[in-house]
Amino acid sequence: MEKFEPERIYQLYFDTIYKICFLYMKNHADAQDMTQETFCRMLRHPFRYETDEKAKAWLIVTASNLCKNHLKKWWMKKSVSYEDTMEQSDGRSEKYAEYERNKELYLSVMNLEEKYALPTYLYYYEGYKTAEIAQILNTKQSTIQTRLAEARKILKMELT
Repeated sequence: MEKFEPERIYQLYFDTIYKICFLYMKNHADAQDMTQETFCRMLRHPFRYETDEKAKAWLIVTASNLCKNHLKKWWMKKSVSYEDTMEQSDGRSEKYAEYERNKELYLSVMNLEEKYALPTYLYYYEGYKTAEIAQILNTKQSTIQTRLAEARKILKMELT
């Protein structure tokens, strides 16, 4: 990327960042807030990366950290169910139709413990390799591989 293009980056990665935020926040309104805050941070602190993938990684890390910090606040309440959230959704993204078709699997991934849910989402839905996920989440590649294996076991037990 030669120059900072926030509109293009926003259009490319809005859906991904929203889904990451939804993984943490478990409801539409909070996920939207965290997504907005992530892109506001991008505007306040313009970055220049040689590739779009590095910009995407920065956005994922920023979104994850914002969500974790927000969830630490004492006033956070119980989350809204996925069904309630999707009914309220304004349907901006065509990708939600894909999730609707695979709703049971997607719900199961979303309901995994955070340490399993995020690597599983990044690996299967976003197409990251385990080494890239390890770098994004600042952990060892073997840890990511173990978490993916555990997530598969949990999902297999839940879905069979």
